[in-house]
Amino acid sequence: MYTKSISLALFLLAFTSAAFANIWIVDNNPFPAGDYTTLAAAHSVASPGDTIYVYPSATAYAGITVTKRLSFIGAGFDLEIYGGQATTANTTISGTMKFNAGSEGSVLEGFDGVFKVDINTDNITIKRNELSKVEIGGSNCYILQNEIVASLNFQASIWVTAGGLGNIIIANNKIRNTSYGDDGILSNSTSQLVVVNNVIRASDDALSGFSSTSLIQNNIITGGGIGQNGNYQYNMCNADQLPNGGVGNIENIDMTIVFEDPSNFNTGLHLLPGSPAIGAGFGGTDMGIYGGDTPFIDGGYPGLPAVFQIEAQVITIPQNGLEVNFQAKSNAQ
Repeated sequence: MYTKSISLALFLLAFTSAAFANIWIVDNNPFPAGDYTTLAAAHSVASPGDTIYVYPSATAYAGITVTKRLSFIGAGFDLEIYGGQATTANTTISGTMKFNAGSEGSVLEGFDGVFKVDINTDNITIKRNELSKVEIGGSNCYILQNEIVASLNFQASIWVTAGGLGNIIIANNKIRNTSYGDDGILSNSTSQLVVVNNVIRASDDALSGFSSTSLIQNNIITGGGIGQNGNYQYNMCNADQLPNGGVGNIENIDMTIVFEDPSNFNTGLHLLPGSPAIGAGFGGTDMGIYGGDTPFIDGGYPGLPAVFQIEAQVITIPQNGLEVNFQAKSNAQ
């Protein structure tokens, strides 16, 4: 007789990548079922265009410097709150994920942790992660559906450096920065930014340093000052921070009539019935993270099918095989 445990490999049903692209599994759990136990080891063997799936684990994976076009896919974040997968463990990163030359076209999706993303090249997508900071020094970058909580004094949650040369879209993120002297989104770039459908709270400036051509639209600012440059349209804030002359902006709003629980950044940012943010955005969309083209996904689930229930024998004999029943669901792209 032998025993058989069901590996956390079943947390995703996603082995349908394009032909010619390889899939690598990283698993640092005891008795790992993956190809490698570290991101660095998988990166060293991967070819441009490959996908690296990273199992949820109680032990964080160390961040790496990426120099190839790769997709890194985790299980999501806040799974202990939202469930929706066979495991409630998150896929956690520590340190820094750095995207350097050669990594153009890479994607980081579905990770948790107090980690930083450092973008030093173009065409990078950071999507559905919980992390502490994003630094952008490239063009054609997309920061979508993340929860970004800064944890160091005098740091911005998102910092666009002088190397951020345009087509940078920051959409549907929770951005919180309550440490001393901290900003929500700080830009040192003269290029246009598109900042839409975010919820932003900061102890210093919520938005600062933007170029005059930047578009700031459908955001809800619950604290912090706002710089004067940029085209502000259809935003809402809790005081009179917004520059004069914008179209559709709403100021001096008590956030307790906007959100289910404005003090709870994890679960409380759904709009209340009758909220003044409903339908108040550009084109009649909702303001805040659940409106617009890329609504925030609670739990940060990657846009792949996921196993949410597993039933299996734990003891069997070889000639009888192993019976496994599982249920899966699709997730929004």
